[in-house]
Amino acid sequence: MSAVAGRGRTLKVRDEYLPVLRLADLFPSRGIEAGGDTIAVIVESDGARAALLVDRLVGQQQVVVKSLDANFRRVPGIAGATIMGDGKVAMILDTAHIIGNAQGAPARAVA
Repeated sequence: MSAVAGRGRTLKVRDEYLPVLRLADLFPSRGIEAGGDTIAVIVESDGARAALLVDRLVGQQQVVVKSLDANFRRVPGIAGATIMGDGKVAMILDTAHIIGNAQGAPARAVA
């Protein structure tokens, strides 16, 4: 990972420099600190890519995404939520919004 003037932190992946975003910085929460060991997850939306730094990977699952708009309010960077098998609620990231903000472009609305 390196810093590029005017672009912030970047990560070179297959001859392409991707903006690096730390989820702990985007979604501050008590008990989660920005720092320590991280994993880079490459995400893509509308042809644009970014590297998201996460603390850990829990696994891969197929889920039903429920919108937050009906019962809550729109949260920037969150597309919705799902209920996991153990009953916990998990937030679903809006990668288009996150990547758009990383590139300085206005984020498109999620349908």
